[in-house]
Amino acid sequence: MEFSFTRRHGLRKLYLEYTVTFIFLAACIFGTYLVTGHTFILSKDALNQHLPLLVKYRAALIEFLHHPSRLTFWSWQMGLGTDTFQVYSYYTIGDAFAYLALLFPAAKMTMAYQVIAMVRMYCVGLAFVYFAQHFNFRNHVILIGTVAYTVNAFLLYAAVAQPFFTTPFILFPLIVVQIERVLKGGSAWPLTGVFTWMLISNYYLAFVLGIGALAYLVLRVLTHYRTRLDYLRTLGKLSFATVTSLLLSAVLLVPEILAVTNSTRTGAQFANGLKVYPLYYYLFLPKQLINGGQWYFMYWTALGMVSIDFLALVYIYSRPKKYPLLTISLGLSLIMLLIPAVGAFFNGMMSASNRWTLLIYLPLAMTVCILAQDAPQFSHHTLWILNVATIIYLAVLIATFYFANNDDIFMPVLFLIISLMALWLINFHKTRFPDRWLLAIVLLNAGFNAIYAAFPYKGDFTDKMLSRGEYQAITANRYGGLDQGLSRTPSYRVSTISQNQIIAGPNLDNDLTSGLHNIDSYYSLQNKYLGEFNTSLQNNQYQANIPIRQADDRTVMNNFFGVRYLFVQSNGANATKLPAGYFLDKTSQPIINYDVGQPSSATSKDQLIPIQTERYKTNNAFPLLYWQDRYISHARYQQLSPTEKERALASGVVVNGPTTGMRAAKLHRTVIPLKSTLVSNRFNTINPAKLKYIDSDEKYQLQFPQMQSKAFRQRVRGSELHIEFSKIKYTPFTMKEQIDHDMHHRQAMANNPGSVFNERFNKYRYWRYHVLNGSPDISFQLNYSSRFGTASVIQAKQNVLSLFKHVTNGTLNIGYYDGNLPQKLTFKPSKLGNYELKYRVVAEKLDGNYTQEVRNIQRHALTNLQFSRNRVSGRITTPRAGVLTSSIPYSSGWHIMVNGHPAKTVRTNQAFLGVYLPRGTHSVVFTYQTPGLRTGAIITLVGLCWTAVAAAVTLIFKRRQS
Repeated sequence: MEFSFTRRHGLRKLYLEYTVTFIFLAACIFGTYLVTGHTFILSKDALNQHLPLLVKYRAALIEFLHHPSRLTFWSWQMGLGTDTFQVYSYYTIGDAFAYLALLFPAAKMTMAYQVIAMVRMYCVGLAFVYFAQHFNFRNHVILIGTVAYTVNAFLLYAAVAQPFFTTPFILFPLIVVQIERVLKGGSAWPLTGVFTWMLISNYYLAFVLGIGALAYLVLRVLTHYRTRLDYLRTLGKLSFATVTSLLLSAVLLVPEILAVTNSTRTGAQFANGLKVYPLYYYLFLPKQLINGGQWYFMYWTALGMVSIDFLALVYIYSRPKKYPLLTISLGLSLIMLLIPAVGAFFNGMMSASNRWTLLIYLPLAMTVCILAQDAPQFSHHTLWILNVATIIYLAVLIATFYFANNDDIFMPVLFLIISLMALWLINFHKTRFPDRWLLAIVLLNAGFNAIYAAFPYKGDFTDKMLSRGEYQAITANRYGGLDQGLSRTPSYRVSTISQNQIIAGPNLDNDLTSGLHNIDSYYSLQNKYLGEFNTSLQNNQYQANIPIRQADDRTVMNNFFGVRYLFVQSNGANATKLPAGYFLDKTSQPIINYDVGQPSSATSKDQLIPIQTERYKTNNAFPLLYWQDRYISHARYQQLSPTEKERALASGVVVNGPTTGMRAAKLHRTVIPLKSTLVSNRFNTINPAKLKYIDSDEKYQLQFPQMQSKAFRQRVRGSELHIEFSKIKYTPFTMKEQIDHDMHHRQAMANNPGSVFNERFNKYRYWRYHVLNGSPDISFQLNYSSRFGTASVIQAKQNVLSLFKHVTNGTLNIGYYDGNLPQKLTFKPSKLGNYELKYRVVAEKLDGNYTQEVRNIQRHALTNLQFSRNRVSGRITTPRAGVLTSSIPYSSGWHIMVNGHPAKTVRTNQAFLGVYLPRGTHSVVFTYQTPGLRTGAIITLVGLCWTAVAAAVTLIFKRRQS
């Protein structure tokens, strides 16, 4: 097919027909949520990130429009504090649709978010119509392709879960059209515009789209323009568009690049350690074409096109010489889908996420257009090719169905058969309006796919969506109403207890609505120094996107972060796993649930256990900024264990700078090792370094023989119990070994009289189970149970993607015991396999010595704290030289003035902001500006000047030509 830039007749009618078509599609995509009383707000990313950030960004925009000089670069509400420009630049600044929120009042932001989601999807189809109008397709053929492009498994999820992922579906068709314009000798200005939009939209999406644009350019030149292109002139135009767009977008791009290189995303394990995908991935890949979904299970190879697309692919590949660009690009895409390293490359050298497949929906939709355009002229030979290919494909799908037993394949198969029958009928009966028949089939197919994805107990997106009014209820009751009356100053912070959910259902990792300052945060870009700090202390909850969570409920970490209040749900997990020093401060109105969680011996209402939200308070929270005159050298710090490093936070400061006049910290022996023995419930002692776990019913006790001694019990009273793993290595059994062990266990359990063990059936059952679960895989859990609940070291599956981390060590907080430590813990691994565990159990003593150190820190807090936009200041008198340290995350964007003179920032305790202070009284002012923003703004200014000059030259040249 040949691109044409000749103006097409009847465009108004075409776009009107598309609008009517989209109304039907929108009713199918979004209507189910409305009928079932839900919103289009996903209870994960949308709840934690997209919607609250949209609300915050709208407020920031209005503030900027009223006061253009008042730009806020630092937020105290995003975790411990972070650069707002870097967060917004990833989620909202470059998102053109986010600005539609300005059309809605603040009270209608949930409505705005949902309306904008529909507008995005409308523009996706609009972009394809614009793309397809450059070919000699009939109007209804274009609409068929548009439906195929707009309704797919990727977009059905992205529209409600991660809305800005709809943007590349709009941009890529525009990029292709404008590249084609340049190749045909046309102007480079439209390409410059779309490249600029691409670069400012989101750096990650720009990376993927940029590779896609380059791939299209190379393949298009090789397959079509190789012998007839003016290479020099074309290269000049392409270079102009690329350079100009880079210059214009630098104000966003430079800070984003700096943010990425200084984030926790650097250093991630390539492809999550995968060399090949699990067996199930390759087995189910064929069905993904017309029965997509299972995004994480299939590493984001969602696909899920309308069924006729299979026939379109067969048709295209039956005449590869006529369509070389499509056959080569889609063939390469298939090969790329087989290799995890490709997904990791497109995902910034991290997890093997195939989100890059957003690039292949355009050629897939194009094949549908070609099929529909040529359908009335099909020969019998072509139809028989489609028949045979369909029979083979159906055989594969049926085999998949019998293996996986997923009934969601039924309707896509039915529409595949209907589509094939329609093609036969069009040719045998010479149907009067073949395009309309095909459009009706494709519309019904797409509509069903959309409804099925959302429908309860089917695709069941509705179960993951917030109900109407739920967002407002969640934001109003984030802490069970116990946040009322608390000061909103950034000088202290709050948290919750790990795994303890106040709001039932969704996990809340961000708090952008209450005005309090929660240490938990969930954003794509997190401060790398904060990641290094949590990794060094082996925070068991650390993930690259969520670096702290609740700090595994560790006392000193919570105190260090300045957590003054903890909010706990009394009937939730770990409700009694409180860090040391936190006392009950306030409770919500008690509620009695007569049916759940009540003692069976209760004889009156007074003996029932109420459900309530509880607020705990401590007097041991560290100040936000405080002075330390005792330092810990890096060499000494590196010799400490994770618990010792945590405990040392109260004894001194690790300084990345001068320590003149300071004294070395005295690190008291307050971390006491406990001897431990691992004993099986088979009564044999186990070597944890050579643990071969072959029976899923086997349990272990981690026993502490020293706890038999009264003197030792007294010595470790009032301690927090940690298990410090210096090595965690799990080697799963091979598939054959897994099945053999499962069979042996099953046979051993069949010990009742008359029991018969069906070896053949059980072998198939276990084989199927392990294939569907991706065995052998590296995931596991080490579960330790105590009176507080179960504490776990978790190695996630490799298809967790962005939240994956390779666990090789860790420190597990069992909990704080104000009395005697337990004499034993229950231990159970989650999976069969070989474990190499090297650990020591330690008691972190939190006695009067610790309290005295905390009081000393509190006495040396920065006083007269004043917070303003991008600024915090205060006064302090230091009796000798020392370091003013903090729990404010370090960044090169911080600048310090001491007594009116610039001072050098110092990175303290690996990750936090500090400054060296000599003896005396000091007025200290910290100010923040986004790193790279000034440089980026200067480059963009140069780009604007360059663009103005280039535009003037272009205009003069055109006038002279005319």
